Amino acid sequence: MQTSTVPPTTPSRLASLVSRYGPALFMIGATIGTGSVSSLVVAGAEQGTSLLWALIPSCFFYWALLTSMSRLTLASGQTFVQAVTQQIGRPAGFYLVLAIVIGQFSSNIGVLGIVAEAFASWIDGSFLLSAFFWSSLIYLMIFFGKYSLFEKILTVLVTILGFSFIVNFAIIKPSFSTIASGLLPSMPAEGAMVAAAMVGTTLAGSIMIMRSYVVADKGWTVADLPHERKDATVSAILIFVISGIIMACAAATLYAQGIQVEKAIDMAYTLLPIAGSFAATLFVIGIVAAGLSSAFPNALVSIWTISDYFNLGRDPAQLHFRLIALVYCGAGLIAPLAGGRPVLIQIASLAIQAVFMPVLVLFMWMLLNRSSIVKNYTNTRTMNVIFGIAFLFTTFMAIQGIKGLLALL
Repeated sequence: MQTSTVPPTTPSRLASLVSRYGPALFMIGATIGTGSVSSLVVAGAEQGTSLLWALIPSCFFYWALLTSMSRLTLASGQTFVQAVTQQIGRPAGFYLVLAIVIGQFSSNIGVLGIVAEAFASWIDGSFLLSAFFWSSLIYLMIFFGKYSLFEKILTVLVTILGFSFIVNFAIIKPSFSTIASGLLPSMPAEGAMVAAAMVGTTLAGSIMIMRSYVVADKGWTVADLPHERKDATVSAILIFVISGIIMACAAATLYAQGIQVEKAIDMAYTLLPIAGSFAATLFVIGIVAAGLSSAFPNALVSIWTISDYFNLGRDPAQLHFRLIALVYCGAGLIAPLAGGRPVLIQIASLAIQAVFMPVLVLFMWMLLNRSSIVKNYTNTRTMNVIFGIAFLFTTFMAIQGIKGLLALL
């Protein structure tokens, strides 16, 4: 008896593609969020495209470290936190926990503050009530969620956010010469902290540690490393394209008109060409998508890291998981209660993440050269050179972050 096979439909092919590259989309959602949008828009508003060059090494090292983190996780059978704690020592593991706790908590103050402030301005409502609503929504998503749901949610949010800026870029059509000039390395006056923030949102310790959990929860093994490299490549390329588009849009609108970003809603001016008077509405939709796509993994990676270090388990139904999530979602209430400026807080939190990054790179470098841990998957000579340059680059950006934070204080 002959059986016929039914060719897959376009929706089923798309669903299969999304499933295969789910980790890439998850990482994009975690990276291109409110923090990334804020730092890129502020960079474009204050410096034009002069800091565009920083995206090239950031995204290259992002790719190199992402694939290395996956290789370390899959070859060792341990998450990064477990490997560092067992092989380098508990103080080193605690450093990772401390970096994530400080970086992600301060980030959530800014992320949820920006979302709440933009939404409150849009509806002419209460900043505090808006913060309570969005913080509660994030908490409920974590309370009832699991990885497969997290992946699907971030895929939708990233699509909404990316589409709005891509269409806007097509309408604005920034000049090629302006974009090309920004690819020449330079460090404008007063651009140190925002440059560090741009790098901090891409080369963040939280992003690298999150990758370790994502590939482990996806169920990949060393046999999946070739596909993992493709997944990481897709993630790095899309992050570069979307980030460059956001900065170019800000440079062509805010910078060209001399508009400074004081409040979250000011960033809506980047969408004027596409939306006109509807810009605020479209921006709020985009910034809410960005906010949810970053506050969500901010809380998750913090809980995962704390749980891993203290051997508490990473089941979202566990009491400790939900209590820690409550603290991180509650961070969204700090900006309205303290009368702070969430955009500035967000930029500062990303600079803080850049400060922590060099030591994390050093830990990865050490572990990936130990055959007792990763067996036949140790670093090649080329990869060791890349790690050396990555360490120098992240150290340089950490210094810029420290300078910017000191100037802020």
